[in-house]
Amino acid sequence: MSQSKFKIDKKVILYLLLLAAALLFPMAANRRVLNIAIITLMYVTLGESWNLLSGMSGLFSIAHALFFGLGVYGMTITTNRLGMGLFAGVVMGLVVNTLMALLVGVIASKLSGLYFTMALIGLHQTVYSLSIQLIDLTGGSMGISMPREYLFSKTQQYYMVLTLAVASMLFYVFIRRSRIGTNFVALKENPDLARALGSNIGNWRILATVFSALMASLAGSFYALYLMSNNTEVFNASISLKIIMVVIVGGMGYVWGPVLGSSMIVLDELVRGMMPSRFAPFSVVIYAGVLIIMALLKPAGIISFFQRDEKKTPAKKERATT
Repeated sequence: MSQSKFKIDKKVILYLLLLAAALLFPMAANRRVLNIAIITLMYVTLGESWNLLSGMSGLFSIAHALFFGLGVYGMTITTNRLGMGLFAGVVMGLVVNTLMALLVGVIASKLSGLYFTMALIGLHQTVYSLSIQLIDLTGGSMGISMPREYLFSKTQQYYMVLTLAVASMLFYVFIRRSRIGTNFVALKENPDLARALGSNIGNWRILATVFSALMASLAGSFYALYLMSNNTEVFNASISLKIIMVVIVGGMGYVWGPVLGSSMIVLDELVRGMMPSRFAPFSVVIYAGVLIIMALLKPAGIISFFQRDEKKTPAKKERATT
């Protein structure tokens, strides 16, 4: 018992040290490093969002930028076009994303596999097209700016997104350890058995999509504050790809997966910053090279390097996911 308590204490101490380091980080970082940290923490939040939907619930979304982009546009349209405050902008993004998630969830309850993927891509492209065509509302391809009164310093932005990233991790753990999380995992592992036992698969898929979309929406609201504007690039497929890669490289189905996988974002930002602008697109080659190496050496992700026993019992595997 004392040994067990000692292990728990060591883990708590480690978490506190990591949190302390994160809180003190801006004091030692220059502006460029702080910008990289901000983007990295944003992808941690987005990674936890995708991890909940795909890693925990088994719904493989390849258009997660849809929810992220709606969060960005919800914030900018509310503050610029409607003249309302930041809180209203966050709420607007959450409301719009809830409606979109309900639609995606209904599609997920009716379709699966390739058909679900194609429907999601079609929905994503529709929203992207509307963001360009509804110029009076969205600003079209040029976008619209946030009011200058909402301009925050880089240090303030860092602490905002750090809070968001930590909250997303805690939310993931909370859901994973709850009855809801148990149903999400059943949905992923054996949906036919879950259905046979009386579980409403459609409703659980809708709920998982809503939770995931709300997390991505908050990241989008923050990104609007970071950019102080919106633009159609927030719906770009490359954002969805980066979100997926962060989770898969780090470790799908683990709360620490997106944290470890976000090292890819750091690498990507550093490489692009060191390269001449004409060579910047080649950073993708390095990014892909690391992915290939990881796929060959550790297909379970970076987190598998920290697992002492690969052949865990089911009970241990259950605990490892949290």
